[in-house]
Amino acid sequence: MSYMGKVRPTIALTSDDIEDGAILNVDVNASAAIANSKMATDTTNATNLASGTVPTARLGSGTASSSTFLRGDQTYAAVDTSGIVANQDDIALLGFKVAANGSLARYNLVDQSIDAFEDASGVDASASTNEIRDSANYYTGKQGSPTGGTITTYTDSGTDYTVHSFLSSGDFVVSDSGDVDYLIVAGGGAGGGYAIGGGGGGGGVRTAAALGVTAQTYGIVVGAGGVFDNNPNGYGDGQDSSAFGVTGSGGGGGMSGPSGHNGRDGGSGGGASGYGGTSGSGNAGSYSPVEGYDAGPRNTSNYGGGGGGGAGEVGETPGPSISGNGGAGGDGIQNAYRTGSPVYYAGGGGGAGWVGVGGAAGQGGAKAGQTSGAGVIAADPNSGGGGGGGNDSSAPFESGTGGSGIVVIRFVTGALGTSEDMTLVSNAQTAESAPTTGDLVMTISNGTGTTTPNTDIKAYISRDGSAYSSAVTLVDQGDTGGHTILTANGVDLSGITSGTSMRWKIETLNQGAAKETRVQAVSLGWS
Repeated sequence: MSYMGKVRPTIALTSDDIEDGAILNVDVNASAAIANSKMATDTTNATNLASGTVPTARLGSGTASSSTFLRGDQTYAAVDTSGIVANQDDIALLGFKVAANGSLARYNLVDQSIDAFEDASGVDASASTNEIRDSANYYTGKQGSPTGGTITTYTDSGTDYTVHSFLSSGDFVVSDSGDVDYLIVAGGGAGGGYAIGGGGGGGGVRTAAALGVTAQTYGIVVGAGGVFDNNPNGYGDGQDSSAFGVTGSGGGGGMSGPSGHNGRDGGSGGGASGYGGTSGSGNAGSYSPVEGYDAGPRNTSNYGGGGGGGAGEVGETPGPSISGNGGAGGDGIQNAYRTGSPVYYAGGGGGAGWVGVGGAAGQGGAKAGQTSGAGVIAADPNSGGGGGGGNDSSAPFESGTGGSGIVVIRFVTGALGTSEDMTLVSNAQTAESAPTTGDLVMTISNGTGTTTPNTDIKAYISRDGSAYSSAVTLVDQGDTGGHTILTANGVDLSGITSGTSMRWKIETLNQGAAKETRVQAVSLGWS
């Protein structure tokens, strides 16, 4: 029978025999397993929890951490900051406008100008120095940009690019390290001359993104297009282009009759003559991706010249349906580095026709093959296109000259070089009368490092458009949207040249690789 205590009872115990409160914690074995069904629900109020912590397992599912929060559905989730990050510039701009309008009311300003640099219309470029406006709507000190070639800029999908286009050989001079994208196009091959010449091959194309460069001078070589040498057995290969130790091979020259020499190998191959021979091979050097493609062979039944290979596809064999037609040149390859829009480069020239029409030019600056009695046109310069095959049986045995090559280097604007000190001057705003008090509000942010007001950035006010006050005292009003609001309220203008032409001037100082100050917006008020 069951018993409790140190003395065995003479009869079995029941619950009626146990006095309330008689069972103590010390009397219950630690290993005792009491069913939940035998335990009453604990109705203790949460306010009675004076110490300790509640295990996260009792609060909700998921992983509790410093970067998560407990949602209403009792699950832990990370805070979604994407909307905040995407709109932080808008938040900063709102904070700036609130501060500017607050100054207008608080200091009884007569008028003010506000410029958030959504474009360059508020800045006097002729009076400013080293300034560059980013597409993210801020001004910063102009980077120590590379030199060489023809320099252009464009914006693609919100990113600003600087482009150096080398139309002839030269030097690309870099002052600091960074990444560049490049396009190298060799000179295209000339078409074959004399009788039923093959089309010239497009120049070899080499391209890559995010190549690391360092501070040094890089020699850039731009290959010339091939020129037929006015010999029945002659040919005209395009010349190589190179940059950064990478070479694009010149396009193979198309071959001539009547001896039936082979088309020349090259970046893309030159077409065979209608009289015989084989087509030239492309992809010289066996690079991946390929430089270019093979030329088309002649058609043995209609004597048409083979089309030159292009950087994007093989040259065509003359079609059998109409006797005497030349083969079309292969299309080149598209690249958008120069302008932001795709452009074809290094198409193959068309082969000459015998008694039919010359083959069409491949896309990419190439030219069509000659039809008997028709003239021959040189391929487009700086295209790497192949020249069209000639069909001139007497001197000077003309054919289409190959197009010269090109080297294009682009990089994200400001990605190469270091920040320089900037002077940013506003366009003049006309006041109704000569003000005696000025008020400045601006927002800034740090591209690199931390900007110290009145040391790394200074501001000035003019009321005659040319004579400025001493540097105003900028006060840090705190951050909003990741930007810092700086103000200079109640600036005394009575000591400077009187006038009604209101301007502000901002200088950034101590800029370099470790510090870049960005100015997002400026407001000038006066009374």
